[in-house]
Amino acid sequence: MALGNNSSAIYVDLRNGKVMRYSKTNETGTFPVVTAKGDTRYYFIYDFIEGTVTNFSTREEEIAGKKKLKFQVHLADGGDNYLLKMDVDSSYFRMFCSTLPNIDWNYPVRFIPRMKEENGVKKTSLIMVNNGNPIKFAFTKDNPNGKPEVTFTKNKKGEIVDIDREEELKFFFDLIAKAKSQLVHPAVAQEAPAQNFRPSNSATSPMKEQESEILDPFSEGEDDLPF
Repeated sequence: MALGNNSSAIYVDLRNGKVMRYSKTNETGTFPVVTAKGDTRYYFIYDFIEGTVTNFSTREEEIAGKKKLKFQVHLADGGDNYLLKMDVDSSYFRMFCSTLPNIDWNYPVRFIPRMKEENGVKKTSLIMVNNGNPIKFAFTKDNPNGKPEVTFTKNKKGEIVDIDREEELKFFFDLIAKAKSQLVHPAVAQEAPAQNFRPSNSATSPMKEQESEILDPFSEGEDDLPF
């Protein structure tokens, strides 16, 4: 007799305010996306993903000739395993890290990415839901609570030419290491309560959310945001 665990996982990305799962072919239900190189790729596109967090990891990917560090959240839901990827240099990652101290890892976590456009500039955000309730940020502009400041370098015109997040990044990865030690096995995790949000089975079973039920970061004042 031998014992083992199924290590296969479904990879999904937080991108353009959606959860996106790549498909090698133009399957039914996929949407075409044109890359920077002009290639067409096909994705299943969802509003959110939810599952029990089982691990964290990083990987380096080359995108459009540039290397990017990706942060991966390992999720389990029923018999399915997912790797949720996001850029380390993104609002998604910073918002996720800013909720870490307020997450109860005994319950599933729901990730709801958002995007809006203002004056031609796209802004992304991430809503986190845990134990039936939106998770509040532990670190904001108004109340940094020990999070290091980000250093901005400006030119003579007052334009930002460089952003130094090194100390902030170290702070976040220390939080991730602490959170990793608190994760629980899916077999003993609790089910997500249904009083505020209906639980989903997986990224392949998306459901539309009611706007009134969601704590939207875009509706918060700037001092309440984690960057």
